[in-house]
Amino acid sequence: MDDSPVLCLKKVEVSFPRSGNKSLEVLRGVDFQTWPGKTLGLVGESGSGKTMTALSIMGLIPYPGSIHGSIQYQGRELVGLGESEYEKIRGEGISIVFQDPSTALNPVFNIEQQLVETILTHKRISPEKAGISALNALKQVEIPGPEKRIKDYPHQLSGGMKQRVLIAMALVCEPDMLILDEPTTALDVTVQAQILDLIERIQSFNNMSIILISHDIGIVSEISDEVAIMYAGRIVEKGPTNNILAKPKHPYTAGLLKSIPKLGVNKQKLDAIDGFPPNPSDFPSGCPFHPRCPNVKERCKKEDPPDFHDNTHFYACWNKVE
Repeated sequence: MDDSPVLCLKKVEVSFPRSGNKSLEVLRGVDFQTWPGKTLGLVGESGSGKTMTALSIMGLIPYPGSIHGSIQYQGRELVGLGESEYEKIRGEGISIVFQDPSTALNPVFNIEQQLVETILTHKRISPEKAGISALNALKQVEIPGPEKRIKDYPHQLSGGMKQRVLIAMALVCEPDMLILDEPTTALDVTVQAQILDLIERIQSFNNMSIILISHDIGIVSEISDEVAIMYAGRIVEKGPTNNILAKPKHPYTAGLLKSIPKLGVNKQKLDAIDGFPPNPSDFPSGCPFHPRCPNVKERCKKEDPPDFHDNTHFYACWNKVE
């Protein structure tokens, strides 16, 4: 492993102003690192802060949101970076694949036009050479008949094809860091497996660092080296994937793992975590998970736990799972 992380987040906070001099906190001190050739899985329910973390890294926090803390890419601080400087990093250094391929592609331009535009934004080459690079990008993501498909419009492609095009668009400028936001959500199980396999092969070839965002810990566990579990805008457990799967420490992580259907187990009802994630405008006192937690104690209701370290991973819980 390279001694230097590709990306390093420290105490990243994102908030939005509200009436009455209050703020809506959507990220509350997010910390993690990513490494060359390794995949970090970012897991949590909808509203936990996963996509907002990705937008923070990309410098795309919507107005009037504000960001505090540190986000370093290849040792360079990104928080506070001007828009013109950030544009040089997006696509060329860090790329992102958003979760819905049907809305991420422009319906009035064909695939070649959209890929070429991406290339010419970041590279000073002729349109002819950009066209060759665009075709090679489609070949890299293994689209059948790329010479024909490159002239197609998004509506002519299946969901799996569109996802491959988005991945090609993200990789065409050879970034060091790739963020995948729910890349398999809208796809059937067979196509999901194909996309995940494709991502692994491309990473092996390019030695990229990847953040894989998903609400499905089962999918993330297939290709991630590390897993970070998010809840209420904070990472509540993080460590090597095998350790997290074998012995989770946080009750929320344990609940997510129990909710995964298992082959050969005949159950009338899937296990689920009781209750709902908290509203960022009204977090409960103490640990935000305590209203849903099976291990809750009085201290949990009053004090938000710090990060505890246990051999190879950390967790934020007063009463860890034994």
